[in-house]
Amino acid sequence: MSSPGGDAGPHGVLDRPGPYCSVQDLGRRSGRRAGLAPGGAMDQRAYLWANRLLGNEPGAAALEVTLGGLDLRFVVETIVALTGADCAASLDGVETGGWRTLRARPGQVLRLRYSATGMRAYLAFPGGLEVDRAFGSASAVARDGLPGRLGRPLRAGEALRWGAPARSCPVRRVPPALVPPPRAALALPLVVAYEWPEFSPADRDRVFAAEWTVDPASNRTAVRLAGPALASGPRVLDSAPLVDGTVQVTGDGRPLIFMRDRPTIGGYAKLGALDPIALDALAQARPGTIVRFVRAEPEPLRRALVRRESFFGIGDH
Repeated sequence: MSSPGGDAGPHGVLDRPGPYCSVQDLGRRSGRRAGLAPGGAMDQRAYLWANRLLGNEPGAAALEVTLGGLDLRFVVETIVALTGADCAASLDGVETGGWRTLRARPGQVLRLRYSATGMRAYLAFPGGLEVDRAFGSASAVARDGLPGRLGRPLRAGEALRWGAPARSCPVRRVPPALVPPPRAALALPLVVAYEWPEFSPADRDRVFAAEWTVDPASNRTAVRLAGPALASGPRVLDSAPLVDGTVQVTGDGRPLIFMRDRPTIGGYAKLGALDPIALDALAQARPGTIVRFVRAEPEPLRRALVRRESFFGIGDH
């Protein structure tokens, strides 16, 4: 485990963290053998845009703010970037909007109210947050038992430091055409996998014909879907590796979509896996959002993911 050095004062203080605020990056890609979840930003598009606006490396550590309810008091003059769910952000009471950079002076307070449309906002800092890392990542996963901020959400009164508080950066905004709108319904591309034959023909038809809704019990580990049960699916098989977006059918016959804090293996029958890019919209889906599956082939999804990673410079650092 690595730790930032130095003992200088904070650049900001988290006066109010909201229901669940955590440090996230692109995720932990080398912890599987230790049984660790990958973690990482749930809405990777919003997270990547926040870092891009500031000229950060794509994997710089940032804050993921679930539902809003955050107050951040600045100790230094700096610039930050805010993306993701619309939390009616304001700086000293002046509304700022999102998907843009914001200039802040010492003593000013950035407030995020509770979002009415999305689930998660992202706050990035110049140079990235200075935080501990384990297995190559700063991502916090509460259930993995890692020490300090790596294993818990942030608390009121915590001090924050970032790498380049005095960096000069112009005010930038994400082009409106590239800002995803709130959605009341999602069509999720599903690539069926080798356990697809475990389901009856009737259930296979039902997968693409039915509507489900996002269940309130959803979290960073998995999105639970409420709706019609698949009668043939809840079979316990040999445990097999999971990936982000694996769709598993558990004992109640309803689909469960694994997200960033997923376990490393699962033993129930799996329908397949979702398009990784579609997980961004799913991460912003509030309870009650309508979900449908559409059948997809892997190669077009792979090409789209390569294009996105190239645009954001993933793999260049």
